[in-house]
Amino acid sequence: MTITTKELNELMSQSARDGIEYMRNVHQKPITLCQADLPHVEIVLTKLALEHIKQPLVDKDLFTLCNILGAIVGETFKQARGGEWFMDESVPNAPFVVLNYAGKSFPFASVCYEKIVKTPEVNIAKYFELALGGATN
Repeated sequence: MTITTKELNELMSQSARDGIEYMRNVHQKPITLCQADLPHVEIVLTKLALEHIKQPLVDKDLFTLCNILGAIVGETFKQARGGEWFMDESVPNAPFVVLNYAGKSFPFASVCYEKIVKTPEVNIAKYFELALGGATN
């Protein structure tokens, strides 16, 4: 089943709304899709990374959390600059979603995954700033 760009953009918009609800309901952090709220997402990602070290998250939960939190960041970027969500299937067994803008691709959910699972020092708010400046690929 192939998903259209329009469907993927709608899905990621809904995922961002789900992420906002998660932030509010689970972490008592009411946020919006604005850059000023991204440090709150960063704090939650750091908590998740620490929890993952103690007790690894189930793959399904990890996938969901990375996608909804990455969608918040990506939708915030879309509001600030624009762009379209794209399903990158260059790795056949592991497709992933990126936000394409001005010839660059920003894998916000993958950055969230990287922070939780591999490199807790990764900073999604800083990555967002670099993306705005066009400094990342």
